[in-house]
Amino acid sequence: MTQEMTPYVPKPMSRRELRKCYSRFAISVILIVLVPQLLSGVMYYAAAQFFPQYYWDAFWGPILLMAINDVSVYLPVFLIFPLVLRKMPKGDPIPVDRLSLWEFLQATVFTIGVGYGSSLVSSLVINLLEQLTGRASSNVLSSVGASLPIWLTAVSFVLVAPVMEELLFRRILLRRLLGLGDVSAIVLSALAFALFHTNLYQTVYAFVLGLLFGAVVLLTGSIRDTILLHMLFNGLSVVMQLNLPDEAYLAVSVCIFLSIGIAIAMFLAVRQGYHMEPGPLAFSAREKRRACRKSVWFWIMLVLGLGCSVVTIFL
Repeated sequence: MTQEMTPYVPKPMSRRELRKCYSRFAISVILIVLVPQLLSGVMYYAAAQFFPQYYWDAFWGPILLMAINDVSVYLPVFLIFPLVLRKMPKGDPIPVDRLSLWEFLQATVFTIGVGYGSSLVSSLVINLLEQLTGRASSNVLSSVGASLPIWLTAVSFVLVAPVMEELLFRRILLRRLLGLGDVSAIVLSALAFALFHTNLYQTVYAFVLGLLFGAVVLLTGSIRDTILLHMLFNGLSVVMQLNLPDEAYLAVSVCIFLSIGIAIAMFLAVRQGYHMEPGPLAFSAREKRRACRKSVWFWIMLVLGLGCSVVTIFL
């Protein structure tokens, strides 16, 4: 049975109004970077003051802290994106066509390869920053994961985070950006996903995975595959933090490096094989890039987001 899709016909828009679209996006990202940080600080303080018996408890303390983190990080974003981006032009509906098993296996290898490959790049950048500043950095995510029980780490990073982040960035945000065209929707949603993490150790690979997951959603019309891919990637990251036997760690490391090589080969083979829709607006790709560059809020977002990502690892 073929699902019929009705194309969306937008109202005429001026270049100034187009620039406002990119400004709205930038403001929404600034808010999802700042508001969760402020809210989590308030909630942690309130928990320590009003529920000290749980806050300092060896069992309930980590659960309470993780619950506060998840609520303060994800709940504001569910409110910010719909409110700030409510006037964005709509995109055409996406027909649902999920990945086959073979396609999903290919996507899994590609996800692991590009994720860990870009993570190596970020490690090189951080090493350079350490040499330039003379200061040692710290991976906040690894530190948090090491301080929590393994079951709680798995629940938060392997179950909660993939579901929440795919809902936010590939269901809500990506679809609200489709009016700007497929390229803008994928790149901007990936940029928001990267800056949202406020941690340079994650920023680079989050951006690359955001590009991949955004493309998968446009191909399939569903976030179910990206949730599974996200879970697998985060799950492998959790496994790599365990005290594995040397043989097991070596085997997993070899598989990761093989995935990086395969991902590079796959990208070179298929990079010209996909067509990106320009979207319903009567603007060329060049006009959209120019409108984005002329948005002051877009540059504020980049400076603030990247600045927070760098500062966080040196605190």
